[in-house]
Amino acid sequence: RDEGPPAEVVEVSTFLHACEGDAVTKLTNEKVPYFNAPIYLQNKTQIGKVDEIFGPINESYFSVKMFEGVIATSYNEGDKFFIDPMKLLPLSRFLPQPKGSTPRGGGRGGRGGGRGGFGGRGGFRGRGAPRGRGPPRGGGRGFRGRGRF
Repeated sequence: RDEGPPAEVVEVSTFLHACEGDAVTKLTNEKVPYFNAPIYLQNKTQIGKVDEIFGPINESYFSVKMFEGVIATSYNEGDKFFIDPMKLLPLSRFLPQPKGSTPRGGGRGGRGGGRGGFGGRGGFRGRGAPRGRGPPRGGGRGFRGRGRF
């Protein structure tokens, strides 16, 4: 899954300090990095991955889990870190306001609605009402559903 260095990198953060072997950096990009996104230096040397993102939305920080042999303390405050622009998410993803995002979540619910394939089980009930009398409502399937949980 390691695709080598990207065609271009954009500045994503500046180094603040090292903490327990990780680099703590301040987000300078208006977009937010993916978790585990590779972090590079300007020369596209990969130094680590995005580990945790924290802080308020208008002033975010993230820690970089350094690769073997990369020492977080070797960087100075203000050193710039870079990222593949494809590995950035727009902030709007994390904000409640756009109504567009709720249906997306709804889409997720819809997938859960796929789990409402349980609803499908209801359909089962209707179809095989006589059958339904024997095993509790298409029992085999109810089982499978439980396994899915």
